[in-house]
Amino acid sequence: MTRILIADDQRDVLEALRILLKGEGYQTDAVTSLAGILAALGKKDYALLMMDLNYTRDTTSGKKGSKSFRKSRRSTIRCRSLS
Repeated sequence: MTRILIADDQRDVLEALRILLKGEGYQTDAVTSLAGILAALGKKDYALLMMDLNYTRDTTSGKKGSKSFRKSRRSTIRCRSLS
């Protein structure tokens, strides 16, 4: 079964995506921070990272999220951005 990592600071978004993806046959793990992304990527292999680019209310661009993802790219994981 394909495993997807979902990263968002809004728990309702995480839950909605988890339900939708489970219904399509995917396994999911969810994290709420950039640090959580890095920790999860260090523990398991994922086919896809679905990542929110804005983790704080005052963040208006995806620069912080994109930069953090680039730092974490130890594999060929695909990434889809959420905003």
